[in-house]
Amino acid sequence: MQRTAEETAILLALLFTRSKAKRARVSEKTVRHLSKRTHLRTVFLDKLREALDEIDLHFIELGRGGFGIIPISALDGAQAIMARQYLVDDLKKLKQGKKGFDDFRAEVTANEEEDDEENEE
Repeated sequence: MQRTAEETAILLALLFTRSKAKRARVSEKTVRHLSKRTHLRTVFLDKLREALDEIDLHFIELGRGGFGIIPISALDGAQAIMARQYLVDDLKKLKQGKKGFDDFRAEVTANEEEDDEENEE
């Protein structure tokens, strides 16, 4: 019998707590095993995400497969970033038509590629 999203969330939270990790990745296989499901449907994953949010854990689907788990409280001390610090000139240029979203996308994509290279080392 399949487990509910809430039951699966409790098991994932228990796994995370016992690992004593600050953040963690879990495979789809692990989530399927804990939930006793052969397929992870979007509706179930949405409910699972909500159930984990209620117990202070973010559940994020990762681009390379699997899921990330991080305590919501880990973001409490995170640096605040403000548009007026980093985007003022860009927003002006966007309004003037001197820059477009393709320019911004290229910068973001370049940063993601750099992060991937650093993680591989």
